[in-house]
Amino acid sequence: MKMMSRSLAAILLASAGLAAAPVAAQQKAEAAKPVKLSKPVQAALGEAQKLQAAGDHPGALAKVAEAEAFPTPTADDTYMTSAIKLNTGIATKNNAVIEESLTKMLATGKVSAADQPKFIRTVGALALERKDYNTATKYFEQLTTLNPNDTESLIALAELYYAQKVSGKAVETINKAVAVNKAAGTAVPEAWYRRALGIAFDSKVPGAVQPAAMALLAAYPTPVNWRDAVLIVRDGYPQLDEQTQLDFLRLQAATGALTGERDFVEYADTALGRGLPGEADYALKQGIAKNMLTPSKPLIAELSKSASGKLAADKASLPGLEKEAATSPKLALGTADAYYGYGEFAKAAALYRKAVGGAGVDQSIANLRLGAALARSGDKTGAAEALKLVKGGAREDLARYWMIFVGAA
Repeated sequence: MKMMSRSLAAILLASAGLAAAPVAAQQKAEAAKPVKLSKPVQAALGEAQKLQAAGDHPGALAKVAEAEAFPTPTADDTYMTSAIKLNTGIATKNNAVIEESLTKMLATGKVSAADQPKFIRTVGALALERKDYNTATKYFEQLTTLNPNDTESLIALAELYYAQKVSGKAVETINKAVAVNKAAGTAVPEAWYRRALGIAFDSKVPGAVQPAAMALLAAYPTPVNWRDAVLIVRDGYPQLDEQTQLDFLRLQAATGALTGERDFVEYADTALGRGLPGEADYALKQGIAKNMLTPSKPLIAELSKSASGKLAADKASLPGLEKEAATSPKLALGTADAYYGYGEFAKAAALYRKAVGGAGVDQSIANLRLGAALARSGDKTGAAEALKLVKGGAREDLARYWMIFVGAA
């Protein structure tokens, strides 16, 4: 998301409601604090108000300038001079005059507690509109200090931090807005989660990418979000062997996150490379069913022929291999992979259990795939128990995402 300074400023100006707050109303709000003006200032401002009422705003500004030129103004003088000037700024839609007036009014300390957020928000929004990010940030920080539960201001502040390349604070501030909504029992917009992830990933914010991706999936586990998250994790490991690639693709398949020809072809090709024609055949048929693959295309036709030509012999070998696997953990792992590829997840899980703890077996592979098979078979509790045992590297990251898939994260 790019900074949208003009639109954001417009929204904030509208929410401030200044157009509906003339000085007369401001004076009523301040009635509890009597205003004492110096006589020259009072006289000049009286003339300015008459000119405003007659629609002569240039003349009114000239009279305001006379009041501003008074050599020893009090806080009340400055407040009311700026308030009169503000009316002309609003009437003529002069943002520079509005911003200047509000800034001076805030500096006097005379603005009521009720009006401070409105004034601060408007000054910040106007600074943002003219792309003065430093000034805008200062005022939005004030605003969020006054009201830590103002999520609109928190999101605006996050964008300001990002515009100034303070990406860590940007993600942190979005997370604060998320926490506010959660605490209030209010739905958190998906865009907030995606923005936090986008900033964390694009700016390579240390330690922020995985939590942002997981938060997004926990709240909005859509296929699009699953694909983005899985690819972001995978991109963090630029050199992956086929076994690990297969594990990533299996998670994508389980979450409906295979999209486009490239994903389905990669899945089929990787499965074939691991001697799993059943899984390759599944990938190709799924891609065709979803209109992601064209059967007549030479590459697809070749992959389909290669997979289908091995199916009969592969299936026929499985019962015998299953018996032999009783005394061979490595063979149990390989046979489990084959059953998983055919969608027989319960059988695969039973064989993966035989592989867990076995000599010569990578335990991160065995436990991750056991967790995946149990998840696909509907045993979420068993899946979570197995996934908690996966330690180290990309598979530990994958296990965290499978935990989200089974609702255990």
